[in-house]
Amino acid sequence: MDNEVEELVVLNKEHVFILDPQSFYRKVCIHDIIYLEAQQNYCDINMDNREKKVVSVPLCEVLDKLDSSLFVRIHRSYAINVEHVSAFSANYIQLDNGKMLTIGRNYSGIIESKFILIGSRDRVKNSRNKDDK
Repeated sequence: MDNEVEELVVLNKEHVFILDPQSFYRKVCIHDIIYLEAQQNYCDINMDNREKKVVSVPLCEVLDKLDSSLFVRIHRSYAINVEHVSAFSANYIQLDNGKMLTIGRNYSGIIESKFILIGSRDRVKNSRNKDDK
């Protein structure tokens, strides 16, 4: 795991370039990013190959550069790539790599809006809405 600080440059909706400590821009596929974690004025970019890149840009600025339909903030310290979600509840989200992250109370509604939900909770919500009419 490389803890040296790197820089982030967006190429297009599919790729970003991350400037490594040797001053080479390395292309990274957006779809390989599992989640982002805020570290004060830095951001950890956690990849599906268990590699972590640290960029000297705050999480909010990284999110501004990435596709908002793909990357969603779930907590003041975390943003996830929705392609890598394997399960979630009201308070937690599990990613494909097994990592469990806490969903902040201000972000729980955003998560549900990103997915098609099928199941008993969905039926209960729909029946409540019909009863209210």
